[in-house]
Amino acid sequence: MREIKFTDKSHPLIRGILDYLGSGKDFNGHFWLNIIDSNDNYPHASWWNTKSRGVHDDYNPTACLAGFIIRYADKDSELYALGCRIAKEAVDTYMNQGFLGNMHTVLCYIRLMQYAEEVGADDIFDNNALKAKLIKQVEKSITRNAGEWETSYVCRPSQFFNSKESIFYINNKEIADFECDFIIKTQLDDGSWNTTWNWADYPEEWAVSKNWWKSNGIITNLLYLKGFKKI
Repeated sequence: MREIKFTDKSHPLIRGILDYLGSGKDFNGHFWLNIIDSNDNYPHASWWNTKSRGVHDDYNPTACLAGFIIRYADKDSELYALGCRIAKEAVDTYMNQGFLGNMHTVLCYIRLMQYAEEVGADDIFDNNALKAKLIKQVEKSITRNAGEWETSYVCRPSQFFNSKESIFYINNKEIADFECDFIIKTQLDDGSWNTTWNWADYPEEWAVSKNWWKSNGIITNLLYLKGFKKI
């Protein structure tokens, strides 16, 4: 999940997302669903089948969406109050359990923390405590065996940050610097990088989708190199 930043709350994309979140669609009172029934009607990876719904029953993407509401919704709106409630529930859940095993959910909590910081929302939950745990979480989440990076769906530093100014850099300096060399070394002749996963079904559609995912990988890797002043 790559973040797109807007400063204008009236931007049509911002308003559209807020309208969706406020509509109640795909929301069960505590979570926005990340697997919806219509998934099965279109080509997709097997882990996004509706039968996998229980596997994804966590705060991915709910924590991030709650943060988005806090960042962009009007403070006197019902939607803002909802976002605050869900954010507090998400943080309380995280702070009262061990470290997460899902790197995507970790990123959602990072986005929640960042959104709250951007607007100085320090009265909803203890953002300093969340930050402290996330610093340890990121250190534990990164796959230290770099030999797995090229062929397995594992976690690299670029999943969470892309500059030395990040709060996550200092505890992961060596492996983060190494990723710069890894990215440069593994670039393919066409300028892209290999994807490390595939779809078990829909082989024809995957051939197309794979190229789209390569575009995402190119952007992620180049932003990482740029952030580390390698390009």
